[in-house]
Formats: sequence, structure tokens, C-alpha cells
Amino acid sequence: MEDSVQIEEDPVSSVDDLVPAVRDQLDLATGEEGDARQLPILTKQQSTAKTVDSLLKTETDPDAIESLELVLNSVVKVFCTSTPCNFYLPWQMKRQTPHTASGFVIKNRWILSNAHAVSNASSIRIRKHGDAKKYSAHIVYIAHECDLVIMTVADDQFWHGLEPLSFSDIIPRLQESITVVGYPIGGDNLSVTKGVVSRVVMSTYSHSLEYLLTIQIDAAINPGNSGGPAIQGKHVVGMSFQGQSLAQSIGYIVPVMVIQHVLNDIELHKKYTAFPIMRFYYQPMENTSYREYLKLNEDQHGILVTSIEKVCVLSEVLQEDDVITAIDNVPIADDGTIYFRRGERLNFRYLEKLKFVDDTITLKIIRQGKELTLTSLLDNNPTLVPLHLHDKHPEYLIYAGIVFTILSRFYLYEFSRRDWHRRAPTNLVNLALNSQREELNQQIVIINQILVDDVNHGISSDVANCALTRVNGTKIENIQHLAQLIDGISNSENTDNYIRFELENKRFIVISCQRAKQSEARILKQNSIAQPRSEHLR
Repeated sequence: MEDSVQIEEDPVSSVDDLVPAVRDQLDLATGEEGDARQLPILTKQQSTAKTVDSLLKTETDPDAIESLELVLNSVVKVFCTSTPCNFYLPWQMKRQTPHTASGFVIKNRWILSNAHAVSNASSIRIRKHGDAKKYSAHIVYIAHECDLVIMTVADDQFWHGLEPLSFSDIIPRLQESITVVGYPIGGDNLSVTKGVVSRVVMSTYSHSLEYLLTIQIDAAINPGNSGGPAIQGKHVVGMSFQGQSLAQSIGYIVPVMVIQHVLNDIELHKKYTAFPIMRFYYQPMENTSYREYLKLNEDQHGILVTSIEKVCVLSEVLQEDDVITAIDNVPIADDGTIYFRRGERLNFRYLEKLKFVDDTITLKIIRQGKELTLTSLLDNNPTLVPLHLHDKHPEYLIYAGIVFTILSRFYLYEFSRRDWHRRAPTNLVNLALNSQREELNQQIVIINQILVDDVNHGISSDVANCALTRVNGTKIENIQHLAQLIDGISNSENTDNYIRFELENKRFIVISCQRAKQSEARILKQNSIAQPRSEHLR
């Protein structure tokens, strides 16, 4: 199982509050087969799961029996073999890993499950309840941000007797009963777990680090439960996707509101466009001195904008020290929360997640004591250091044995999936947590390692994991820009060209273009590397 996160703080409020050990206590509920991970010892929490047959025998409510019988035929087991990328040795793939998860049938002959269950998939097969055959499946749409995938099966025989489940149009309230159905570890048959809603919160999805609505329940969600429906009455109210490993009776489901957002997005735009995000940083306004300094009255409340990323469309209207008092006429409290329903409040970013990319949003602000109303479009620009690169191969370039690649969270995870913020190089961790994008195509290019050869003899290995800043005096924008500069210099008519690679902390490397060309084939052969560059850089 992988990490997951569930914290109350907004991840954009303080650049990155997602690194503490809180994140490491939660796990995606995907089962791994074979020897990939040792199965955990069964606990009392896991013993609450029951088979459908045993539950039907003891259930007396006719509506509950009918809904469970419907689920029985509509929930499937997903078998996936994934081949993850190796971000430290970017020309290689890691060994294949089998996973199992759950899913359920919805409209259009679609099967809904979790994206983390089929990431980097080499093979996907799906088995119906009570059937021995595993049918080949393929991905139709995948939404990594909210950990959802839509799949289908081409074989008509698979769909015989299957009926789509329907979604509820409400979010269940606290203490309302929920039934979780899926195929967790501990057996091969369909399993049912009952619980109640503990709370509804904005939290961070482990698979993508996206900040979205979740429902916390006390039903056991174990490895293999991922993608299974959470049922209330006859309708689906959510989907299982992660649990907490260091606590009991805590599981999380993706609410229908998030699922419907993806389905509506696909219907409107004919593709998945992800969730918008307002990339500004803020702090709460609970301190009295803050409020007095910014000339706020006693009845004026909101959050203080501390900075806005240059590439965000909001940078055209928002300014530092603006106080945002309302979004789309919904008041924001001094702690950054909004009214959700009786007795419950949510982080204000709930409002932006209701919209689509390129939708319009209205902000009421106070600027230098004056109340203003601003209108802006919404966009979704990724962070400078990508938070996830699922289903994407790492970019790399090898020149004179120097391996250049892109800084990403997945690169840092190669040092430790759970402890990367302690074990990865400090300079890279600081870049990952504090860097802001200034240009849309900007990337942080780093030296991954040096493949030892005569051409780079004498260059210290200490330059590994350093960020590249300039090449022959030209500031580097991204790795494609780096490739273009190297090609332009090395392919010139002057045979005595040298390339100076300037690094952070004022260090640099100088390489002879002629010697670099002569060494390329030799270095690739002795390190069993097929290509000196990733595909799009060739």
C-alpha cells in the first residue's frame, strides 16, 4: 500500500504543509498480490467485514436486502499488473507488480474504480461476482487528481445480467449508516462492511495530493477495497479509496459530488479537464493586530493574500495584502472556512472545486480599506515541481555521462516513499516545497548522477542532485531547452566548442563537445542504455 494524506490544512496556504508524518499514517486501499508486500496481521477492525451471503441471511430490512442484491451483481474485481517507471534510472522500468481492487458498473457500459489501482497498467482484467472468467478491460478516461478511472470491457458476454448502479444526489450526514462493498484482502469473495459517517472534510488525496472533499467513515477499508461502492439505501454515495494505517476505524470514501464532477466534465468537454485551482497563498485573519493594520471593521472577515503565482490567471486581478471576504457571494470566515451545513464548515477551496477549468469566479475583497468585487477565469496550472507523474515516463538527457532529468515528487520518492522529506537531498526538498512557477513551460532541471567515463574524469560526484541554472550563460527554461542548446553548440562548425554547465551554489562543469561525441556510444554500451535521451527529446 502507498501513502495517503488526510489533514485539515489547505496545502496552498503555507506552500506545502503536507510533509509531516501525518501523511505517512494513511494508505491507499489497493491490494498487492504475491510477495510484493507482506499482508498485515488481521486486526479487530478487519473482522467487521462480512460476506454478502451471511449479511443477507441476517438482514431483515427488505430495502437493505434489495440494495445488497443489486450491489452483488454490479460490483466487480479488478486485476491489474503495473510496470512503474524508475525516476532515478529514468531509462529503465521497475519490475511488474500485480494489484487487485474493486469497481462497480455505471452508465454507458462503464466501470468505475480508483486510478491508483490501474496506474502504469500493463494489463487490466475484470471479473464479475460469481464468475470464474477474467475479461480484458481498457481505460476510457482517467482522473488522477481525484483518483478515479473509467474502464470498459469490449466483450458483450461480460455485460450480460449487469445493471448500472445509481448515484445519490446528497452527501450523507454525520452518523448516517454506510455500507461498503468490495474485494479486500483475506478472501476472494465479495465482502461487506458497515459503518457510519464520522465527518465530511476537505482533505488531500494521497494519489495526487489534490485537495478535495472526502467523507470519513468508521467502516473498515482494507487493501483491495479501493474502487468499491459505498451504499446508502439503494444508491451509491461514494467510493472507497484510502484508509489510515496507524489508527482504527478510519476509512475514506470519494463522495458522489466529486464523481459527478468528473462525469459532468467529460460530458461537457468531451474529455477530462481536471479541477481548477487558485494558486495564491494566504494566511488566516484571526489575529486582532492583522485586522487593525488592514483596516477591517468588526463585521468584516476573510483571509489575507500573501502571494500569487505569476502564471496563475488570478495574478491579473489579485494583489498581495488583499483580504478575500467572499467567493461567489459565500462569506469566508477569518480561519478560511465557509458554512457547509448545520454544524459543519469546510475550507473555502471547496467552492473552487465545484467549478470547471475556464469557469468564472467572483471574489469580494478589501484592498487598502476599500471593498471591491473582482471577476476572473479559473485555470489549473501544475506546480513547478510536479506532485505526481502517473502514467508518464521521466524525461532525461545523457551528455558526456552526465544524466540530466526533471525534479519531481516522484524523483524524491526514490529516496524514500514515506520519508522523502528527510532522506532526499535538502536542496531538492527545499526546491520542491518552496519553488513557484514563473513561466508556463518552466521546469527544474537537475543532475541525477554521473556515469563514470574518461570524458568526465575528475568531475566530483558531489554535483549529483544539483539544479542546473545556465548553459554557456543562457538561463535554462526546461529540459527541452537544454537539449536544444546542447545540440546547437555541439553541432556548430567550430570543432573546439566547450559547454559550460552552471549549477546552483556557483559551481560549474565544462565539457568538450568533441570528446562528448566520441564518448556517447561507449557510455551507453557499458551502462546498457538504449537511448541517450527520452523519446520526445530525440
